[in-house]
Amino acid sequence: RIADNPKLEVTGQHDEKVVHQNRPFPMPIHGKKYEIFQPLFDMDESKKNAQLFLPPKEFLGTFEERITWARSMVQINDDELRGLSPAEHAALMYIDIIKTFVSGRVFRQAELSVQPELGPNLKAAGRFQENVRDGGNDWTFAGETMTGQKRLDNVHALLKDVIENKVLGDYIETGVWRGGASILAKALLEVLEPNSRRLSYVCDSFMGLPPGEKKLAVSDAGWDNTPYLEVSSDIVANNFIKYGLLDSKVVFAKGFFNETMPTLAKKISSLSVMRLDGDMYESTVDVLYHLY
Repeated sequence: RIADNPKLEVTGQHDEKVVHQNRPFPMPIHGKKYEIFQPLFDMDESKKNAQLFLPPKEFLGTFEERITWARSMVQINDDELRGLSPAEHAALMYIDIIKTFVSGRVFRQAELSVQPELGPNLKAAGRFQENVRDGGNDWTFAGETMTGQKRLDNVHALLKDVIENKVLGDYIETGVWRGGASILAKALLEVLEPNSRRLSYVCDSFMGLPPGEKKLAVSDAGWDNTPYLEVSSDIVANNFIKYGLLDSKVVFAKGFFNETMPTLAKKISSLSVMRLDGDMYESTVDVLYHLY
């Protein structure tokens, strides 16, 4: 039933219903070693998991009501929070919840700090250390990003500045692992710029890192044999679904950057924020050469 399918849009034209998928450009695109696609439309439906979070709009409505009610009984002494409207306060609550979930911090003592180490061996995982996680100096066990709180706050600050100053362009992350930072960016666009038309480009090989055989930097060696860093596109797409944030404006580019970026560069109109997290010098240069 069309009415029950969020992937389809229906327009009336002379009593005829025209059904179309919202595509910013023709997709999926299949190359010899890469693929550019929208998981909302192109992912196998049988592989999609359940949504666990309310959509941002519903969350904001619920908590704006709570904030308005609670504020009538307190005097807020914090200058920053006192200056926010209930809607702005609810948006901040939602964004902070997403940050704590994608970073794994929400799980507290049920979370583990995984020791960052390249190679195929099992990783050492000990008691969660919040101060280490803040700086992004460990790998999360249950979360979706190893970025760390400070870098997540940076993504927040950059997109807030872009929106407030009306800077045109989409968001792109190259090297997404489980997708946490891109999920936060999508959440920010949803609440800070309602009905935003910006695309979110989620770019990764989704099978780990390249072998570094170009030898552009000594530190590029050894990244390609670490299963903990290898996360499939289905897992990342399901993480977007879990948070209620997978829509037609989320575009995946699957493949090593030297394969995906030449094609993607021809499709992207403009970018406002580029988050390059390819770990290796070679991967970073590939993105900069084609997009910057």
